[in-house]
Amino acid sequence: MSDAEGGATGPTGRWVSVRLQRRQVWVDEPACADDCTGDCPVDPGLTMSYDGIAISNYADGELVSERWIPLGAEPSEEDDEVLIEQLRAAMLWQSHPPPQSTTGD
Repeated sequence: MSDAEGGATGPTGRWVSVRLQRRQVWVDEPACADDCTGDCPVDPGLTMSYDGIAISNYADGELVSERWIPLGAEPSEEDDEVLIEQLRAAMLWQSHPPPQSTTGD
């Protein structure tokens, strides 16, 4: 679920979001001439775009952590194992309540 600003909204407590997400990665940094005044053309650099799975942990509607696992065109058994372990960790995190702080007398 998302709010009007694109942030996540959801139930109270701990919950996990798993979604397909496309990311763009800079392979070569963009460049601009040293004498650029801000209106000169900028070399966009080299980018790559590819899909992955974003696993986001939320506590009471706030993003706590996010992991992104890239998806290759031909995933290996090792890739599958990494994804399974990340999903397992997220589900265990969701199912266990956070530790209660205790104060001594």
